[in-house]
Amino acid sequence: MTNSPSGRAAMTQAEFTYLERVAGLAADSGLYGSGAKTKAQLLMKLIYGRDLGISLSAALSGIDIYDGKMELSANLIAALVEAHPHYAYAIVESTSERCELEFFKDERSLGTATFDAGDARTAGLADTEYYRQYPSDMFFARAVTRGARRHCPGVGRGVAIYATGELAKRTPEPTAPRRPVNGAAPTGNGARVANEPRARDDDRARIRALAADARLTDAELFNVLVVAAGSEPVMDEQRAARQLERALEYLPVSLIAKVTEALTRKAALAGGADVNGDAPRPAVSHGADR
Repeated sequence: MTNSPSGRAAMTQAEFTYLERVAGLAADSGLYGSGAKTKAQLLMKLIYGRDLGISLSAALSGIDIYDGKMELSANLIAALVEAHPHYAYAIVESTSERCELEFFKDERSLGTATFDAGDARTAGLADTEYYRQYPSDMFFARAVTRGARRHCPGVGRGVAIYATGELAKRTPEPTAPRRPVNGAAPTGNGARVANEPRARDDDRARIRALAADARLTDAELFNVLVVAAGSEPVMDEQRAARQLERALEYLPVSLIAKVTEALTRKAALAGGADVNGDAPRPAVSHGADR
């Protein structure tokens, strides 16, 4: 089967028919408008979403069309970077004055992307209600979009990525910055939260020791950090293991207690004790042991 320019297998007639049916149902629902034109636009969203490798619901709710180009929600763009096997980002600074993100490919820094109050004024956004109420969200949305477009072309499968409202100069809904893990404050892929104290060397050594007691692999320890930070575990073990060192390096102090508590429980279970710290229970004797 030949591949499409997106790198995915070319769409089959059966797949196209299925997406067309979903687009019709979505249009009939009235949640996205109605009419033949709406159905065709929803179908294009689904086709683009397929090329990006995202779910049908994410394509319908996270993609907009303006002047023939696709706009993606900031959360969707961030999720695409997180899910990519090679790309990652880290929050260097996120305040009501500016947002700076650092982007990586296979642990190598590609550079940074920023968006600040000056950029908002230049783009004509400073007088909007969205900017006045949610400046840090706006800065994050535009910074992650700018960084993905500049540093991570593979995320858009070669198609330029634009944030919701960027082309049409519309005001998007408030978007909370995602806090990924392979940077500082672990929560999914690569985030550093500005001015938050990091764990000390002895904290990291203790975490490593507890992980060894619990017989955890590097990937499993990384996912302990991810879960402690409130994110979903990374299912790709190789990717998770690669990100462990940076996650530990930028681990915020605020997560240490939660991480050590989780590791202590895992170590107790690995040693045969119950989670309340009771002594290991004797092994049950079988046949030849009698």
